[in-house]
Amino acid sequence: MAPRVKDEYVTMSETGSENGTASSSSPTVSRESSSSDLKAKGKEDTDQAQKFATLQDRAKAPNSLYLSLTLILTAHFCGDIWSTRVVTNWSNSMMDGAIITVDTLKYLRDLTMDALQGNVKNWLEFGQVCVFTGLVASLLYVLLIAPFRAGFWTGSRSTKHKMHRYMGLAYLLQYFMAWAQYLANYESAKDSYLPHAIALNGVIQGYSAFFSFKVLPELEDPGYYSDKAVASRSFVHENIFFSMMAVFGSMYYNDEFRHNLKSHPAGQVVEALFVFFPYIAIRTWFPTTRFSNAGKGRMGRTKKNELFYEIGTKMVKFFYLWAKYFLGFFINFLVYLEAPTESQWKFLHGLYLLNLGTISIAIFLHTLRFKKVLPAKLTFSIYLLQIYATFSAIPLAYDMFMTHKLLCCLCFTGILLNMTRSRPIHGVWCCAVFYLLKFHSDIAW
Repeated sequence: MAPRVKDEYVTMSETGSENGTASSSSPTVSRESSSSDLKAKGKEDTDQAQKFATLQDRAKAPNSLYLSLTLILTAHFCGDIWSTRVVTNWSNSMMDGAIITVDTLKYLRDLTMDALQGNVKNWLEFGQVCVFTGLVASLLYVLLIAPFRAGFWTGSRSTKHKMHRYMGLAYLLQYFMAWAQYLANYESAKDSYLPHAIALNGVIQGYSAFFSFKVLPELEDPGYYSDKAVASRSFVHENIFFSMMAVFGSMYYNDEFRHNLKSHPAGQVVEALFVFFPYIAIRTWFPTTRFSNAGKGRMGRTKKNELFYEIGTKMVKFFYLWAKYFLGFFINFLVYLEAPTESQWKFLHGLYLLNLGTISIAIFLHTLRFKKVLPAKLTFSIYLLQIYATFSAIPLAYDMFMTHKLLCCLCFTGILLNMTRSRPIHGVWCCAVFYLLKFHSDIAW
């Protein structure tokens, strides 16, 4: 910008007037810059320097990255994950999921032929299959077909941020394969390392987005709960914390990983940090966006969708409280006590897969809205349906809650204390629960 400003001064001095027109009464002489000119030039140079410095600052690795690497690598070391059998297990799970998918397509083909020929013997089964197939096909269209048609992974759009794009595609493919294996072959899925690979992929996606899209605004408004605003960079950074929680969950809900973690002193420290003190020892390393600031940015919400997003934001806020204490703390406390039964473990593994998808796929839905691939209200509605699908599991979890009433009381107390919005009070609750479960595990929690 500086050379261009200098050329403007030359033109003005040659014409002899500040508005660039010729003057017959003034000789063509060089004019010295006025104080206002110098101030304007200095401000422009300063703005450019600040912009350059800001982009340089944004390119720096945040402290949360070093914390993430330290915790994840320590957990891997203590969990004894460094072996070729983990890769073999992952590849077998992917192959198993692919075979199940092909077999399911063949089954649907045969069922359709029977329906066309009038040979369907069980219409109830046929109806259930149609509904389930419709739901899966809709999700496939939203998450894979529509982005493919928009050129997310092909064409001119795919020339930038290639790692981020194709790691996102890998995440989606692995996620679908994990669900296929879980639904059709749970005995293999319960010991699979595929969920762990998906969770790691999610963390990589988070940091890839953080470093790739440095121009995103640093706002207190998350930008997610609106139909016009772009996601705040702080929101993208904040989301990495939840991806890290998912990585720990993928290890903690695997019997082999968990037992290896518990048998190592450093692993016990990692376990305590994630099970009892995640919002005290880890969460504080990441930025915080507030639901109260949602939609308050300059480019927030259109007036016609204001009520829709206000209700949706309140629904997300309510879910967050429920998820934080009963999908997070309660389940981790239960696993810490080694209390889940075989049937409960199957439920917990399915619930984990559902929650795993809400983290990274939520950001992807926002991208589809921002890129105008899908309507804003549709993508946000899908996100709400995705997170509230966990409430459908309450009847299945009823026995688990009733068996561990004291644990439910502890978590409900945590929700009440959370209303104070005081981190010290939350810290006291965390310490109290740690003491009770660590040194009084003989109580029938």
